[in-house]
Amino acid sequence: MDFGRIHCFIATTKFGEVLYERFYDRLTEQEKADIRCSFKFASSNVRLKDGQDLVGTYKLARFVFVPYNDVQFFMMGSGEYDELALSDSIKVIIKTFSEMLGKGFTSDVLLDKYHRLCLVVDEVVNEGLLENTEIEAIKKGIKSKGVWE
Repeated sequence: MDFGRIHCFIATTKFGEVLYERFYDRLTEQEKADIRCSFKFASSNVRLKDGQDLVGTYKLARFVFVPYNDVQFFMMGSGEYDELALSDSIKVIIKTFSEMLGKGFTSDVLLDKYHRLCLVVDEVVNEGLLENTEIEAIKKGIKSKGVWE
């Protein structure tokens, strides 16, 4: 029985330039490009405030888009990973990353602290399955991995 999974997590600038992407399925480069294109198309004509989310579909999966400052976060999932689960996961990633930095962030800060974002995403999503959504537990898990600046 298939309960679904998270297929990908992508962070882009407002102009669609990819800052971070993680695919949890084996996809061809063409399929990855199609997903990026559908994300960009869905977010191109929409003006949302920070923290608001937009829901869309791609084939049989659903995706959620959440803007934060000049960064846009996308997550696509299927099965039990519906719009609410995806939206909550993105918001946990944003909040945890912000708390680790002690302030809000922009695309420049995200690129500068890229390794921290990687650790946060890896603590929240593991092999396409939602691992952890408690901010303190995520921070504790990251501390145990030993981040070097």
